[in-house]
Amino acid sequence: MKPPELEHVMTVTLTMVPGSLRRIEGLPGGGDRWSINVAGGVFEGPGMRGKVLPGGIENPHLRPDGSLMINARWLLEEEDGTVIYVRNRGIRRAYDPAKMTAWMTRSEPVTADDFYFRVVPTFETASPRFHWLTENIFVGRLENPPATAQENQGPTMSYFLVH
Repeated sequence: MKPPELEHVMTVTLTMVPGSLRRIEGLPGGGDRWSINVAGGVFEGPGMRGKVLPGGIENPHLRPDGSLMINARWLLEEEDGTVIYVRNRGIRRAYDPAKMTAWMTRSEPVTADDFYFRVVPTFETASPRFHWLTENIFVGRLENPPATAQENQGPTMSYFLVH
């Protein structure tokens, strides 16, 4: 049996709204719900480039075992004006759980080597040009932040089409 192949589709770098991090502690099922607003960002890949629109949100659930269940939604706007809705679901697990706590509570910088971070995004768009995004399976992973990271830099993620 031949394993699936991956094709890079795009890399997205988010910028977060300063001071928007909120925490709901002690959920009935255990853990905490976090919320942080997306201020914007950029994306680029073969045949696509544009910006992340303001107004997105990340609402991860930090489970009692230290795993972070990713739940994020935001909009991309391609250079041609096409709007693409992105929904990410996945998991982020620190190889060192103390780093997860430090990152979440103090917004300390982390690298992709600190975490197992994978998402399965889904896309919605009315554009015939990008309809292929709506009818395929994709996976995403955390990348190291750019060397020129800006203030309020959010995560950088690469997305791959599963063949």
